[in-house]
Amino acid sequence: MWKSSTQRYMKDYLRNAVKSRNDLLEGRDICRGFIRFDLWERGKLRHISAVHFPERVIQKSLSQNALVPAIVPTLITANSANIKGRGTDYALKLLKRHLADHWRRHGREGYILLGDFSDYFARIAHQPVKDQVASALLDPRVVALEHRLIDAQGDVGLGLGSEPNQICAVAHPNRIDHYVTEMLRPESYGRYMDDFYLIHESKEYLQVCLLLIGRKCAELGIELNPRKTRVVKLSRGFTWLKKRIFYTETGRIVVKPCRDSITRERRKLKKMARMVADGVMTPEQVERSYQSWRGGMKRLDAHRSVLAMDALYHSLFENLAREGGAQCRPTRGTIQAEASPRNSGEPATQSSGLSEAAAK
Repeated sequence: MWKSSTQRYMKDYLRNAVKSRNDLLEGRDICRGFIRFDLWERGKLRHISAVHFPERVIQKSLSQNALVPAIVPTLITANSANIKGRGTDYALKLLKRHLADHWRRHGREGYILLGDFSDYFARIAHQPVKDQVASALLDPRVVALEHRLIDAQGDVGLGLGSEPNQICAVAHPNRIDHYVTEMLRPESYGRYMDDFYLIHESKEYLQVCLLLIGRKCAELGIELNPRKTRVVKLSRGFTWLKKRIFYTETGRIVVKPCRDSITRERRKLKKMARMVADGVMTPEQVERSYQSWRGGMKRLDAHRSVLAMDALYHSLFENLAREGGAQCRPTRGTIQAEASPRNSGEPATQSSGLSEAAAK
């Protein structure tokens, strides 16, 4: 509870909870406006509209006790975002299984339709979302509350930073998901929020699917991004969820980080090294950040990229140690990288920690 708003609420949490309950029972407006700010997430600018903490408590209860139990069971298993037990790892495992199934049938021959919803959250039409909520929930008071939260976003769009908005955004294209899997019936289909794919052996079939999906999107007020929506030959590889994915000659499915994510981490390390030298950050904070990135990379086929990033990390902190003394030295032991077996089908693993050489 490091935020002052959280501390103030928890100081008198019983009184605050009773006040929220009375406001809801008496039909008072609980919306208190938004705290708007921007942040960069994986190289993309996000416009955040966070709610005040008392309203966030109400929205949390609304989400977990009404929206999730009513809406999540209607979603297909290939819908991977913002659902307990799912996420990017789940989405990538599902995609790898779909690619493996395709290889067993057709080898590397075939195509994948990659789709993206343009400026998804900012362009979500309110009426289809309201209709979906009204059909899923039975209590008219809960329906009215969620409709009020949707209207508070403006005339169109749902803001990032609100849990009910995340659930509604995940479920909004649910009609498209069921239409694709039950009517179009491609070999494989998956969606992660505003990114989706279809796999099939025929390019012409996927082009027809794209046309029909575009019509369904128009009915829901969703616009496809023409720059990112395309049909790609599987043998050439493709990028999905910031990962580069392709078959080897033997049918092994390789998942690598895209080049932009590697470049972004290199720039981030150099910037954090300057912040450590200026006393803005501590080496321990940088280490935690780097180990977090490294842990994500260990799930991918990124052995060489991690070794190169380790070398940059050590180089930066060796220079800081020479210039600034012990306070700039990393705190852990050596990063031990196992030799990567060039002919094996699995990426080599690495143990965590930082180089002792950087502390000398």
